[in-house]
Amino acid sequence: MPRKPSLLLAGCTAALVFSGCATSGGGVVAPPPEAAPQLRMALASDPGNADLSWRLASALRSGGRATEASEVVDEALSETPDHAPSLHLQGVLLEESGDLAGAVGIYERFMALDEAESLRDEVRKRLTWLRRQLVEVGVQDALASEAALSDADPTPGTLAIFPFVYRGADPTQSSLGRALTHMLATDMAATGRLTVLERLQVQLLADEISLTDRDRVDPATAVRGGRMLQAQHLVQGQVGGDTQRLSLAAAVLETAAGGADPTPVEVEEALERFFEAEGQLALGLFDAIGIELTAAEREQVGRRRTESLQSLIAFGLGLEAQDAGQYSAAREAYEQAVDLDPGFQDAIDALQEARDLEEAEEDDLDEFAALGGELLRPSPWELWLDRRGTYMPIEEIIPDVGGRDPFEEVGGGEPISPQRGTVIIFIPRPGGGS
Repeated sequence: MPRKPSLLLAGCTAALVFSGCATSGGGVVAPPPEAAPQLRMALASDPGNADLSWRLASALRSGGRATEASEVVDEALSETPDHAPSLHLQGVLLEESGDLAGAVGIYERFMALDEAESLRDEVRKRLTWLRRQLVEVGVQDALASEAALSDADPTPGTLAIFPFVYRGADPTQSSLGRALTHMLATDMAATGRLTVLERLQVQLLADEISLTDRDRVDPATAVRGGRMLQAQHLVQGQVGGDTQRLSLAAAVLETAAGGADPTPVEVEEALERFFEAEGQLALGLFDAIGIELTAAEREQVGRRRTESLQSLIAFGLGLEAQDAGQYSAAREAYEQAVDLDPGFQDAIDALQEARDLEEAEEDDLDEFAALGGELLRPSPWELWLDRRGTYMPIEEIIPDVGGRDPFEEVGGGEPISPQRGTVIIFIPRPGGGS
């Protein structure tokens, strides 16, 4: 008399199906929430299997059980610290919990792995987006903590360069103020003598406290902003001139109470010598702060970044748009800057960043989380099921599965009728087919 196919076989088949199916790229799809119990049992029988841990954590996360998912991933990484899919998923879970700095740290670890190559571009975009968010959060935290920060001592050796205001005669050149701020921050950081605060951080704070407007630069407000940033030194200034001449004026301020009076630095040059003027201004600011540079350090300051003033103006427009969160407009401006001077490396780098921000803004975190499955190798069953392109319900493989007792079947005590004893068996051929 034929035996009923065992319900234990049905359970194993379900676990295999739930474990994920192969993707066209060779990875696996994250399992659904209902797979979690089977995956937990499978992991209990094979502890330390990081691939199984990823499957279980993915199923838990998709079912809204993020805390349990984090525990599973943390345990997997304690056993296998460089398991790329688990690092990727841990970054997602940290993002969702609000720990953006933690997520950045995990994604940076992920990027250092050779196994990360296939997802490197996607994770780079995510990192770019999160770093921008962290700057914005930091500015809001500084504003909320202004009272405490105002009484704290500044961090020695730190410099905040506030946005330069354009007061020239040609409004089409107004973005030179933003471009100049970028170049000064880059040049004054290059020597390593000062810790120059990130330009975006300073810009966003200046916007929040209305530091500048078209008619004036308020030193008192700048000092207030500098204290919130915990900067020891501040630079603020303006760009003037006309279609032929360039006028740069800046001042160094100290944030500590009773600090020295502002030290002015001024440079006049022909407009086409913008980079030489910027270099002279940077050297003058070092002198005003009291830092004597070596000859080698002075050579690092004021290097020419582009041969095209119009490319620099377009670059400044890109900075303005990106600072405002207008990533599409920023990308277009940077593209123009690169078209005008294909060798302008600052514009090339900024263009990549703007593209990353533009795409990351539209990203779906669930879709990003699912990408981790591309790093896993599917089991033979997953590959076979994917080739067949269908999933056969258990009821079609095992007749009358709902009304049967697995314990009696295993013990051989349940009578079997011929009508209920059919099992369908698929044997995959080596190399494909069925």
